[in-house]
Amino acid sequence: MLVSLELILLLVPFIAREVGACNGCSVGYQMILTRIDPSDYLPLPALKILMLPFGPWGIRPEPMFLHAVWLLAVATGITSLLGLYTRPSLLAFAATNTLLIAHSYSYGEYHHPEALMIIALWTLVLSPSGSALSLDNLQTRLDVATYGKRFVPLRTVSRESELAGWPLRLIQWCLALAYFSAAISKLINGGLAWFNGYTLARYIGTDAVERGSAPGVWFASQISLLIVLAMLTVAIELTFFLGVLFPILTPLYVFLGIGMHVGIYLLQRAPFPQHVALYVVFIETLRRQFGPLFQRRRPAPRWAAIYDELCPLCRRTMVFLDSMDWRKRLTLIESEGQWPRGSAAAPSRTPDQSQQTLLVIGPDATIYRDFLGFRKLTGLLPPLWPLWPVLHCPGFRRLGPWIYRLLADGSARHACRAELRH
Repeated sequence: MLVSLELILLLVPFIAREVGACNGCSVGYQMILTRIDPSDYLPLPALKILMLPFGPWGIRPEPMFLHAVWLLAVATGITSLLGLYTRPSLLAFAATNTLLIAHSYSYGEYHHPEALMIIALWTLVLSPSGSALSLDNLQTRLDVATYGKRFVPLRTVSRESELAGWPLRLIQWCLALAYFSAAISKLINGGLAWFNGYTLARYIGTDAVERGSAPGVWFASQISLLIVLAMLTVAIELTFFLGVLFPILTPLYVFLGIGMHVGIYLLQRAPFPQHVALYVVFIETLRRQFGPLFQRRRPAPRWAAIYDELCPLCRRTMVFLDSMDWRKRLTLIESEGQWPRGSAAAPSRTPDQSQQTLLVIGPDATIYRDFLGFRKLTGLLPPLWPLWPVLHCPGFRRLGPWIYRLLADGSARHACRAELRH
């Protein structure tokens, strides 16, 4: 989600402009900055470091260079989402976004909403990203199926990593420390005056008039409500770390934190969408704490697919089916090595018969063969759902088996057996 949000801001400048977040993500805004007088250029240390391979210390990036950086950020954002060359893609995505943001703040204007997002992106680079649900993982399993001559189910390679927790924990603590720092700053700079309502009224009223927020203008006159709001805001910021330390409190602080940012945006139009996006790091904590409460008491009925484990093409097909079984509804059974399980589900079949066809077995032991079996899979596997209405069109019941036989009984299957013999 973190990568997808940054990618949206890069590709849709209208959203970034309307929300008021990440102006540096817009290539148009970057081009405007290059036309500012060079005397106003005050490069941030991060920008100086990232530009060092391209020129002397403190060099100002050229328009064509910034355009190339933006294009690279978009390309690596897409590959990061797909999990293609995940680690180098994330590294390039974090570096390009850092460069664009640092450049946008190198002309005397400083903001902070993007800082935590940039830290989070660099943290993802050091995490085991792409080790489970990714094209990298899919390719590795396909190679094992082809050259290692064995099918490895996804659940056996997607074990929880001990290294996967610390990046989430780090980002959680970054959020907590950012909130704590904001509360301390209010107390040091504003003191008790922060809680009198008038201080907050001035901030909200000024921003509301400047940004055109009618609710903010009205709210700025409600001093009693502002006193409560000021105390609640500081209390959330000072104690947010409790939601990190104690999982039982995580839902409360996630709710309060998101509500706080939504309220700030509605009243002041102050943009913090990246902070809200960062709350995804609490999903695993919430799952561990409350996941069992929402599990089905009765497991969904399972289906079975019987495949020929001696055929590389069949093993590769099972890798794809296993990767698409997001709801864990499908059991994959080897026609020979695990035939006792398959024969229990389909007692009328023999191992040789299962090698000659695709068998999909329903929870009631009904057998669906070849095209009908694949058509059943389109209703079980979410990525295949778009094919379901197509394969159920009138007339496709006759055309479908012919197409299936053309593909399944052709040269691919014979080449598969020929490879085995050699």
